[in-house]
Amino acid sequence: MGLRATAAIALAIVLAVAAAGCAGPSAAPATGTASSPATVSEPTAPAPAAISQVCGPPDAPGRLTTIRAADGVRLSAAEAGSGERGVVLIPELGLRGKCGWWDFAAYLAANGFRVLLFDHRCTSESACASGDAAADLMSDIRGAVSRLRQEGAAKVALVGASQGGSEALIAAALPRRAVAGVVALSADELTMPLASHPYPRTALDAASQLRLPALFAVATQDPFVSVRDSRHLFAVTGSHSKHLIVLSAGAGHGWDLVSSAVPGDARPAFSRTVVAFLRRVTS
Repeated sequence: MGLRATAAIALAIVLAVAAAGCAGPSAAPATGTASSPATVSEPTAPAPAAISQVCGPPDAPGRLTTIRAADGVRLSAAEAGSGERGVVLIPELGLRGKCGWWDFAAYLAANGFRVLLFDHRCTSESACASGDAAADLMSDIRGAVSRLRQEGAAKVALVGASQGGSEALIAAALPRRAVAGVVALSADELTMPLASHPYPRTALDAASQLRLPALFAVATQDPFVSVRDSRHLFAVTGSHSKHLIVLSAGAGHGWDLVSSAVPGDARPAFSRTVVAFLRRVTS
């Protein structure tokens, strides 16, 4: 999402995919369980390459890869950084996918985190599953966490932007082993069903069940989610350690809150707040 035009384009693509018989990540929730087997349509895996070759600047260390979702669906992904502090970056809805996170991912990697960013199933070069499994977003997130654990991360934080922020809250309400905290940047679609049993269906449903440390942020005059709705989400969140940051108008939406608008420009100061939170929960 990020920009209204991008959201409109993304919606058109999701509708086109759904018409072809394979629902995209923003489709109606799966009615089956997360453990249901998936029939997978496998696209050709990308050859290993530097992330910047696909996503553009910054020209920082990192590589393209593929991972497996918890139900076996192959996802296009990228990795950067090293060490025992892991961060999964959950994308916004839209065409940019994992590349929308690349600027911030490079910043996190330079600050000592092992970072994984991915494209949801049925998006970009990620494979698509049939039936209910086409909308199983939680399997994608669980697969990303598992990959970081396999690569050496002892603790993992979930960071999501826009719809990805709501997904992060839902996933964190039923955390996997080693998931230590959650960051939701401009979490929207708060009442949209994004998951199925055993997970809460919506971000608002998930909030009361959340017990992990949580950091929320939203900018005033955000065109996609109001400060009022963000305050309500924060108020019903069950975590004992929780923080809401309301940023000034013009801070943007989702990953804009932590990314440089133009490569080489000054990074938003709030990005340092997120890094401090992530260091605390993954220590």
